[in-house]
Amino acid sequence: MTNRVCKALNIRYPIVQGAMAWNSMPELVSAVSNAGGLGVLGSGPMPADIALENIEKIRSMTDNPFGVNVFLDAGPMLEEKAEKLSSVNIPVIYIDTLNILTYDFTKKYYDIFKAGGSKIVAKINCLEDAVVAEQCGADVIIAKGLEGGGHKSKIAAGILLAEVLEHIKSVPVMVSGGIATPRQMAGYILMGAEGVEMGTAFIATHESPVHVNYKTGILAARDIDALYLGDCTGEASWQIRNQKAARLDAIEANNVRSVAAELFKKEAAGSGRIAAQTGDTQINGSIMCGATVALIHELATVAQRVKGMCEECEAILRQSAT
Repeated sequence: MTNRVCKALNIRYPIVQGAMAWNSMPELVSAVSNAGGLGVLGSGPMPADIALENIEKIRSMTDNPFGVNVFLDAGPMLEEKAEKLSSVNIPVIYIDTLNILTYDFTKKYYDIFKAGGSKIVAKINCLEDAVVAEQCGADVIIAKGLEGGGHKSKIAAGILLAEVLEHIKSVPVMVSGGIATPRQMAGYILMGAEGVEMGTAFIATHESPVHVNYKTGILAARDIDALYLGDCTGEASWQIRNQKAARLDAIEANNVRSVAAELFKKEAAGSGRIAAQTGDTQINGSIMCGATVALIHELATVAQRVKGMCEECEAILRQSAT
């Protein structure tokens, strides 16, 4: 299943693993890269030295290309990361956009990372950012829709993809947000995407380092159990219905936005880590996810996820062409 994404990133399958806090660690990253996709270290909030330690672990576990996540957000952490990461020959820098991009700021850091020998994967949430990413030299663009986990887009994946494809021609475009099945992948490829990013589907794998309770919580979830919470903070996310989610939902329902935001942040602090590391997925922990949870029914190996996704997608596309 070779295309422009595979050629740009030197991978076998056009699948990127999302950069997820407490989950996208060396075990998972190396497994995805070894399976022929692009594993990505969830290093956005990591200090540079901790990121470097994890990069060395990944290198000891795979010889294939991998990515390292960076938040393109002004501040001393970005300056330090740019300096240190650009000196260790990372195959791919996977850049998350948290604010609307400006050309000069974006070009500065793209040039720094490219000078260090890295390809740039730019994950964007709106057309404006896609245009800037293309102008600044991104090698691959990922259009992320609101169905995805983590920081939210405000645009559905299919709409954002269609919009980006109308304007971006020189850079291959992938799509992200609520994707877990070959049928979804085939549909997006027919629209013009050249691959997909998956996050939640990779949590439900044997190689994922999160607690087994976190994984079983995803497998047991219905479509109505994926709750969209935290809009009051400006950083809404999906999480699975449980006692913690009920308390967070009540905070938003019973307070004006400005009051709710502070109460919500205090109640939510550390809850993703608690669920992922301790297995408390009911009272104090939040099972962070994408809206795709009801499409994931069983644990699999990473290799089964990657290879199965692409082979079944190709079969669907062949069938649709007859």
